[in-house]
Amino acid sequence: MGILKFKKGLLVYLVPATLMYSVFFIYPFIQTLYYSFFEWDGIFEPVFNGVKNFTALFKERVFQESIVRVVKWAVLAGVLQSGLGLTLAFLLRGKAKCNSLFRSAYFVPVVISSAAVCVMFTVMYDKDIGLVNSFLDGVGLGSLKHVWLGDRSVAFYATIAVPIWQAMGLFVMIMFSGLQSIPEELYEAAQIDGANSWNLFWKITVPLMIPIIQICVVLSVSNSFKNFDYIYMLTGGGPVNSTQVPATMMYSKAFAGMQYGMGTAVAVVICVLSGIFVTAVRAGFDRLDR
Repeated sequence: MGILKFKKGLLVYLVPATLMYSVFFIYPFIQTLYYSFFEWDGIFEPVFNGVKNFTALFKERVFQESIVRVVKWAVLAGVLQSGLGLTLAFLLRGKAKCNSLFRSAYFVPVVISSAAVCVMFTVMYDKDIGLVNSFLDGVGLGSLKHVWLGDRSVAFYATIAVPIWQAMGLFVMIMFSGLQSIPEELYEAAQIDGANSWNLFWKITVPLMIPIIQICVVLSVSNSFKNFDYIYMLTGGGPVNSTQVPATMMYSKAFAGMQYGMGTAVAVVICVLSGIFVTAVRAGFDRLDR
């Protein structure tokens, strides 16, 4: 009888969450998958065309390049946000009074809207009055100045630097929370045995932080595949499609080009790629943690 009541209690909590998940994720995904096999302009009756949307997409050079770009983004974000996040959190784990101030300062960009951050970086990247070029001039590196958002060779990296920077504080806080679970006695014992900060970091911190690092890498990778707003607001996919990623192509196909079938096909590709990468990351970390 007690077990039956326990199961009924579980249902009370599970059913609302399951319904919300089904309504806001499963149903839209099934509908998206359905329309990806149709030619549809959003007005007239959809016409079934099989996998033609997918074959047309993968023959398109701009789409092929966008996939390469988003893979680069995922790798760079995963390495930088997790690596720097762990390093900064390790440096901030001390009891110095200024550390709490720095922890708060790192988190400030996270709570600022992406629109405000993009406006700020648009000004910072300006070729004439921007802070980046002014700094390079000031330190004698004027030869490195660029039209950061208008030069095909650097526009993509200048653009993805913005979301990577903005989310860094979140990863610092996640890593810092993980570090708090490591017993201080381990560090003290290692220091008595003659370990320096480098040894403490690589022999104690990193191995014990593997599960937290995995969470951070998964978050970085999944965010990279779905990020749309930064590219759209900073470059709009330009110059000459050099910053296009699948998320911006999905928008341009569906809403600018009125090709809803193609747009939903791009959305399906994003989901599949993201799932493959996240699964690969989890498998890699599971093997590393054995």
